[in-house]
Amino acid sequence: MGTDRLIRTTCIVLLCLAGVAFMVYAKSIMAPIVIGIFTAFLLLPACRWLEKRKVPATLSALITITLTGVTIALLLWFLSYQFMSFSEELPLMREKLNEKFMALQSLVTNSFGISKQDQLQWLERQILSAISSSGQFAADFFSATGNFIAAATLVPIYAFFFIYYRKKFMNFIKMVTPPNRHEKAIAILETTSTVSYRYLVGLSIDIAILSVLNSIGFLLLGINHAIFLGIVAGLLNVIPYVGVIIGGIIPVMIALITKDSIWFAVGAFGVCVVVQFIDNNFITPKVIGSAVSVNPLASTIALLVGALAWGLLGMMLSIPITGVLKVVCDRVDSLKPFGYLLGEQEILGGIKKRKRQTSVQQP
Repeated sequence: MGTDRLIRTTCIVLLCLAGVAFMVYAKSIMAPIVIGIFTAFLLLPACRWLEKRKVPATLSALITITLTGVTIALLLWFLSYQFMSFSEELPLMREKLNEKFMALQSLVTNSFGISKQDQLQWLERQILSAISSSGQFAADFFSATGNFIAAATLVPIYAFFFIYYRKKFMNFIKMVTPPNRHEKAIAILETTSTVSYRYLVGLSIDIAILSVLNSIGFLLLGINHAIFLGIVAGLLNVIPYVGVIIGGIIPVMIALITKDSIWFAVGAFGVCVVVQFIDNNFITPKVIGSAVSVNPLASTIALLVGALAWGLLGMMLSIPITGVLKVVCDRVDSLKPFGYLLGEQEILGGIKKRKRQTSVQQP
């Protein structure tokens, strides 16, 4: 029995590695499909609500997808409008950046005795090195952007068909599972849909709250383009760990460039820290809760694997995909150890408690 379990575990691990390799090589095909699946999970409750009111399934799917597309288009239009207003001040920011740089040069010369010419030569070498090393990155970035725009047109099509053929997928699952496991397989699928829906809705609300709080804080400090910077910081929260850091660096740098006092940058940093503290301790537990209860180690590994497989998009999808895998593992007996490995530490206390209760009940 021990050997069979070891062989089964090894096969599962190898299958997971093969799945990751497949996701890497099939990125252009699988990425829009996965986004389409999560979009279908997000829109499914609204479709069911319309269908209960005698709206045909096809029309309900089209209505929800169209309304979602219009909402996203309006958000992108607002962000592009804010960005155009932000870009108009770039020449002024460049002049102020030159002034800050000249002041920094004088400070380095007076403090360390390094001439301005030596500083410029060192800076020139660093810039040339950065340009040579970032050339491939820029090419990859624009290539990924083009691929994302092309794939984005497929997402609503996939979402529509996943919603429209959801009963067919349920029947397919029944066909490939033994009759005595039909109810369990359907329950896993419904739980996966519910968990994904709660996570995506909670994440959207969390982003909206963070955008408002950041914008208010930056407005009180008098930082230019406070609303745009607040929304960007809120949206970057989608990327676990990394997005929070980038979202905090941008307003701090803008404050350093546009304001004469360093205390504005310190205030912007303080706003980001306070808002993140509120989010971690009050907003996220209430809004998202334990919809995706994945421990930090598993989240970090999932983030790195997602970045390796799909880049920025993989980083954003890593947590919900891991949460879905945990839901499946928790409800399949042979995969429960992996679900425990992905979950929080509190589960261990429940196991010990059950063991103590079992030992007490024994004669």
